[in-house]
Amino acid sequence: MLSYLAAAFPPEASAEGRLLALQCALRSNTSGQVHLPAGLLRGMRLARTHALWDELEDAHWLRRLPHPTEQTGHGTAAAQLLDATVLTQEPARHDRHRAADWALRAVSQPRLRGLSAADRLTAVVLAAHHSPGAGRTSMEADHLTRTCGLDRNKLTATLDRLVTVYTIGAWTFEPVTEDVSWDPPDKTSSRLVK
Repeated sequence: MLSYLAAAFPPEASAEGRLLALQCALRSNTSGQVHLPAGLLRGMRLARTHALWDELEDAHWLRRLPHPTEQTGHGTAAAQLLDATVLTQEPARHDRHRAADWALRAVSQPRLRGLSAADRLTAVVLAAHHSPGAGRTSMEADHLTRTCGLDRNKLTATLDRLVTVYTIGAWTFEPVTEDVSWDPPDKTSSRLVK
């Protein structure tokens, strides 16, 4: 789903908009409607502004539904996804909901709360591409920056901040292949920040 969103949005789309779009895509029903409780948006630190919804509407990716409706309460945001491609993305709806819950937990970790949305989105992307039990993981730098909505010049600082909060153990850039590689966090160090 992260790769789909990287292709669906323009490079200048904000990290906050991408995080919101990820939850919308993963939580949508079979007809492309999504209902997000205000608590979920607050937990992701995305509930403060309507600008994110405006950004996704301006990209012609969704349309906000009248609020409230019979199906939603006063504390719920409702939208209709306009990109039919999102409904064909794997995995199936049940698995997408599990992925949405995982992404919510990943982005809401206490150690990430003080970081920017771009840093939190990058943490989710790195975690999604890391296999359990695997050591070092690599990804092409251009693909990573596009998926995270980052400028290549900001990637270094973002990865350094993720090392500082023990989200990743260490990272390197390979100039020949232009791959970014990262290690999982040291379990001993990461327990200290919980």
